[in-house]
Amino acid sequence: MIIRILSILRSYEIMKARCLFLFLFLSSVVFAQTANFASDRPGLSNVPDLIEKKSWQIATGFDISKYNHSGNYQPSENTLKYGISKRFEARLDFGMQYNHSAKIYGASGPSFGMKALLFNQHKAFPKTALIIEYYPPPFSTTQQFSGLATEFCFSHTFKNGNNLYYNGGANWQDIYQTAILNSLIGFSCVANAKLNSFIEFYLYKAPLMQINYVSDIGITYQLNKQLQIDFSAGLNVVQPQGNYYYSGGFTYNF
Repeated sequence: MIIRILSILRSYEIMKARCLFLFLFLSSVVFAQTANFASDRPGLSNVPDLIEKKSWQIATGFDISKYNHSGNYQPSENTLKYGISKRFEARLDFGMQYNHSAKIYGASGPSFGMKALLFNQHKAFPKTALIIEYYPPPFSTTQQFSGLATEFCFSHTFKNGNNLYYNGGANWQDIYQTAILNSLIGFSCVANAKLNSFIEFYLYKAPLMQINYVSDIGITYQLNKQLQIDFSAGLNVVQPQGNYYYSGGFTYNF
């Protein structure tokens, strides 16, 4: 009788261990497959991925940039998104800027935008999305004009999870002036379900300025299903002295 009871207890412990292993395994699979951050942080790119329908996302952080030794600090840069459907998401960008030379703080934004998924990836055809953003007249008496930005986003996701992506767009900070043109190509490498690294090469041409060539690298780390942290840094590859940036922050889905 005692032997039989011990045998039952042993079977029960083995079953518990198997159930625990199965639970942990399924949890890790769900974590890897369902957590879709679709964040445009960090780096200089925008991705064609959208957040899930009827969900919210806040991406926030800081950006310290220097151009020809002149600082442009953003102590706070934020993007709030809402998933309207599988094809559309609304977005609001806002933040704070600091002019290190003039010792002046100012507002960045707000801007209102929409991202639309045009095509899903199919064989050699990339996943494609379009972002349109509108900058209303700022809260300033010195500038009364609106702005507009458009960007096409493309990506190829490979079977191992790695991703090749590229962007092209135009930004009219003053809708009556010449646009800033930009293009980017990047590659992200998935180390595991939580850690991702990337490298990018970015070109932009502002009016009355020469073409700028910026290269940057960065990492993202997914703490859980809702929270992801990031860090990136880059510099002008042609004139690196005094021309660089670094950025850090987090993305939270809710």
